[in-house]
Amino acid sequence: MRRHLVGRAMRKLTGPSLVAPGLIGLAVTFGLLNWRSRSLVPLAESHQPRALAADTGRDAAVPVAPAVPTAVLDVAPATRPGVIRLIGQRAIEGPNRTAGGWGTDTWALLGLLAEHRSSLLTKAIACDKLWPEAEAQHDRFAGLLKATRAKMCDALGMPGTYGRVVIQFKGGTGYRINPDLYVCDVWQLRDLLAAAAVATGPEKIAALTAAVDLYAGSYLPDVPHAWARQTADVLNRGIVQALAELARLEEQPEREVGYLERATELDGAAEHLYQRRMEVYARLGRPQAVHYCYDELREHLRARGRKPSSKTQQIYCEIVDSG
Repeated sequence: MRRHLVGRAMRKLTGPSLVAPGLIGLAVTFGLLNWRSRSLVPLAESHQPRALAADTGRDAAVPVAPAVPTAVLDVAPATRPGVIRLIGQRAIEGPNRTAGGWGTDTWALLGLLAEHRSSLLTKAIACDKLWPEAEAQHDRFAGLLKATRAKMCDALGMPGTYGRVVIQFKGGTGYRINPDLYVCDVWQLRDLLAAAAVATGPEKIAALTAAVDLYAGSYLPDVPHAWARQTADVLNRGIVQALAELARLEEQPEREVGYLERATELDGAAEHLYQRRMEVYARLGRPQAVHYCYDELREHLRARGRKPSSKTQQIYCEIVDSG
C-alpha cells in the first residue's frame, strides 16, 4: 500500500509540467545526437553567443535564467541525454557510454560548474577555487576546460568540436553546463529536498524517498578543496534531516528504525536520533539493540572528546530498567 501511494505521488510530481522538458530531451536525444544531419549546425550555433568571444572569463558572475526546478520531475533519464554524477561517485553518463576515471581537477571543475547552476562561472573564480595558492593559472584552466568538454562530448557520442555546446560560454563572461544536454545529480537532489519542504502527505514522502535513494555517498568524493567539503557537509545534513523526517512519518517501526540507523551512519554525533533509535528498539522488544545503539553513540562521541548528554543517559537507563 505504501509503495502504491509513493508511486502515485511521484506520478503526480512528474505530471503535465514534465511534458515540455521531456519533449526537449527526446528532441535532443534523437535530433542533436544525429551528428550527420545538417540540421545540427543552427542548433549548435543557437547555444553560443552570436559572435564567439575569446574565453576571457572576466571576474564577474552574471546571473542567467535558473533552470526550471524539474529534477523532482527529472527522474526519467529520457528528459536529458546526459547525467553528471558527483554524489558518492564520479561519472559522466551518456545514452550509450560512461566517461570517467580522470584527475581530481576535472571533477572539481564540474563541481564548480554544478554549483553555478543559476549563474555563470568565470575563469577568475574557477582558477581561485581550483588552485588558490598558485598564480596565473589561466593556461592551465584552458587545458582543463578543453579536456572536460571533450569528455562530456564523448559521453554523448558527440564530436569533440562541439565542446562549446556542452559547456557554454555566455556573453563573453563565464561558463555553465548546458541544461538542455546534461543534468547533475546534485541538482536533482536539491530539487527533491526543496519539493519535499513544501509538499505534504504522499507527495512529501515520495520526494524525501527519492532524495535519500539518490544520495549514494559524499558529494565530490576525493576533491580536497574546502568549498567542496563544506558543500558536502551541507548536503549530508540535508539527507540526515530527510531520513529523520521519513522516520517521523513512518508508521511501521521496523522501517522507522531503518531510517534512523542510516541517519546515524551519516551523522554519528546526532544524539537526538540515537535517542529515537533506542526508543524504537524498545518498542520492538530488542534490548540488545538498545545496548549496541548506546555503545555506538559513546564511541562516536568519545572520538570527539565528548560524552552522551544527561538526557541520553536518562533515556537509556529508563529503557534498561523497564526491561
